Amino acid sequence: MSSRVTELRRASIAFALLACAFAIRPDIDLAVAAQFHQNGWAWLLAPDSPLVAWPYQALPHFGRLLVAVFLALWLASFVRRFAWLRAQRLLFIFLLAGAVLGPVLVVDAGLKNHVGRARPAQTEAFGGSLAFTPAFAISDQCRRNCSFVSGHVATTAFIMVFGWLGSPRLRRRWLLASLAAAAYMSLIRMSVGGHFLSDCLFAWFATYFSLWLVEFAFARAAWLDWVRGSFVATAGFAAARVARPGGWRGRASPGGFMVSGRNG
Repeated sequence: MSSRVTELRRASIAFALLACAFAIRPDIDLAVAAQFHQNGWAWLLAPDSPLVAWPYQALPHFGRLLVAVFLALWLASFVRRFAWLRAQRLLFIFLLAGAVLGPVLVVDAGLKNHVGRARPAQTEAFGGSLAFTPAFAISDQCRRNCSFVSGHVATTAFIMVFGWLGSPRLRRRWLLASLAAAAYMSLIRMSVGGHFLSDCLFAWFATYFSLWLVEFAFARAAWLDWVRGSFVATAGFAAARVARPGGWRGRASPGGFMVSGRNG
């Protein structure tokens, strides 16, 4: 059994156990939110702290920039001047599909606009006027951009894609980095009453399982081996250029073309 299959099974088991825990004890969310609610949602981090405000404001711009970069690279691969990008064309589609499917379609357009869960600060338990609803329960307390799940955490978790197709060691490092970054963003969002604990936990899983769906689709289309080979070649090329003095100019790209200068 490959390490990737083992990882997927473990993640699925963790998801199922957490889902059962929050279904049996929905008050876990209330207990955690109550801790952050102390001192007017300033128990851990003040709402106006740069540690809260800057990541919260910057992340959506980063997410849009990332999608724009993936799209621009894919479009550039059709331009003769950037012929060296052709070998990575399917890789750019993979990255773009993962970014759009998870944080954009599943999370923002799907769960956040259809589950209807009110945010902690909006609920009666914490001075608001809306009713608390458990995770996964469909509610009418909110119409759009609701609490379940956290878009900020889902977008933060997407950094796992940078090791998704790499070696087991590289993949593990980026998954751990994704968990660490998502944990920090979760603290930011929970500290101001923007999300419950379950919103943040299942946001990470939404991004994770969405990337698996993209991978399954590419495998079914017989594109996955090509994309993985392109990823490994690109990662190795980038690592070599960073490690070697002299920069990028005039160096051969992973596809065998020149990175700079005119191509014949």
